[in-house]
Amino acid sequence: MNKTSISVIFVGGLFAAALTVTVGAQATRSSNEGVYTAEQATKGDAVYKEQCAACHGDNLEGSGPMPPLAGKDFLANWQGKTVGDLFEKTQTSMPATAPGTLTPEQATNLMAYLLSVGKYPAGSAALPDKTDDLKKISIDAPK
Repeated sequence: MNKTSISVIFVGGLFAAALTVTVGAQATRSSNEGVYTAEQATKGDAVYKEQCAACHGDNLEGSGPMPPLAGKDFLANWQGKTVGDLFEKTQTSMPATAPGTLTPEQATNLMAYLLSVGKYPAGSAALPDKTDDLKKISIDAPK
C-alpha cells in the first residue's frame, strides 16, 4: 500500500467514527418536556446571581461581547442544539473570570434556571448532571 491509500483509509475511518458518535448522540427528548425541577431552577438562580450576572446582566440580556442567555437571540444561538452542548460550553468556559470552576451540580442547576427563564416547563424529575444524558435533550422553541 502506498501513503495515499493509507491516508484515504485513515481519513475514512475517522469520518465513520465521527458519524457514529454524532448519530449516537442525537437528542431523544425536548426541552419542552419538563426536564428539570423547580428546585433546581431556584438553586440555579442563586448560581446565576453569584457567577454570571456581572457579565450577562441581571435579566440574562447580555451586553457587548457577552451573549444573552434568554430570549430570541439566545434561542437563535442554541435552538437545534442540546442542553448537553450548553452544559459543556458553560462548564468548560464559564465563568469568564475562572473558566471550568463550576461544579457539575452548579452547571446543571444553572441549565435548569436558564430553561425556567426561557419559559420551559418544570417537571418532576431532576435534570441530570452528565453530559451524555443532557445531549439527549434538544433545545427547542418554548411552547
